[in-house]
Amino acid sequence: MNKLREKRNVLYEKAQKIVDGAKNETRAFTDEEKTEYQNTVAEIRSLDQQIQAEEELRNLELEKGSSEGNVDSGEKAEIRAFENYIRSAAGGKPETRDTNVNMTYGANGAVIPNTIMNKVIDRVINISPLFAAATKYTVKGNITIPYIDRTGGDITVAFAEEFSELTAKSFKFSSIQLKGYLAACLVLLSKQLINNSQIDVVGYVIDKMAEKIAVFIENFLVNGDTSKNAKSGLKNSVTQILAIESSTKITGDVLIDVQDTIPDEYQRGSFWLMNPKTRTIVRKLKDGQGNYLMIPDFRGNSNYILLGKPVYVTDNLPAATSAGKGDHFLYYGDFTGLAVKVGEQTEVQLLVEKYAEQHALGFNAWFEIDSTVENAQKIVALAIASDS
Repeated sequence: MNKLREKRNVLYEKAQKIVDGAKNETRAFTDEEKTEYQNTVAEIRSLDQQIQAEEELRNLELEKGSSEGNVDSGEKAEIRAFENYIRSAAGGKPETRDTNVNMTYGANGAVIPNTIMNKVIDRVINISPLFAAATKYTVKGNITIPYIDRTGGDITVAFAEEFSELTAKSFKFSSIQLKGYLAACLVLLSKQLINNSQIDVVGYVIDKMAEKIAVFIENFLVNGDTSKNAKSGLKNSVTQILAIESSTKITGDVLIDVQDTIPDEYQRGSFWLMNPKTRTIVRKLKDGQGNYLMIPDFRGNSNYILLGKPVYVTDNLPAATSAGKGDHFLYYGDFTGLAVKVGEQTEVQLLVEKYAEQHALGFNAWFEIDSTVENAQKIVALAIASDS
């Protein structure tokens, strides 16, 4: 719903800008402006219908919930049982009050219900815009993703004469492979903190695990790990690369070149990704009238907009001033072009005995991940030029 409303706001501003342009110049619409305005308004109305439909469904869901009385959903039961288990484990007597909850118990702890891990992943998505935008494949084992390779040419259309031969071209299919590389996250939680009844221990565990996993995943999506996959992450799989001699060469024209590398069909969902220190450099760039190229974003999820697109930051990219030769320090594009394979089932275990001497409980999450660019046209990198 938030994304739909944000998209509507952007379209509304676009339509308003067209109207204001003609109004300020005391003239009628040009044919191009008229067509653009009509298309924008039509898209706004289409979004309004979609938003209305979503709201109706939400209202129906609320009505359904109220008609069911006080019956707990399976999700609520799992969360309640998990909290009971954490607090009882901190007290030295692990137990659960709900035998219907899907928790598997062993000598050293319990495997946490899937509900909890789903909430962790949802939180990771909220923390990392890159992971949120990437195309995710939740499957077991290895996966092969086919794509159309247009490097050798595309299907062409041309005028032809009767009784003359036509030259045909066919698509060439290539593929990328993603494997399930195992990763783990460990969070320790103080028993003293757990015993504080005012603390939402389930929410606290979810937040802490999500923060650690988000840092790991975002670093992997940006930098990859060549010991696992030679083409993993943006650093090793982006093929569209523009280069400048140094950070002092970052100009508005360079950024326009970067943005226009991406075809118009992929511009709608595109955004910028850079280090916070690089953003500071870009924020100081001005146009010929002294206006800053990067402006505050008051309506979107990002803090700034550059050339009409959101700007997000990550510490996993080097700053432009410290990037070495050949290093990517900025990305732009539609990051659905980045494929991410995550395990269908993620195992999370609460460790009771292992950290007893530290007066703590351990939360251990194991998950599978791999990533590479699956559509090279969607993403471009800006780098420092290498000697070659």
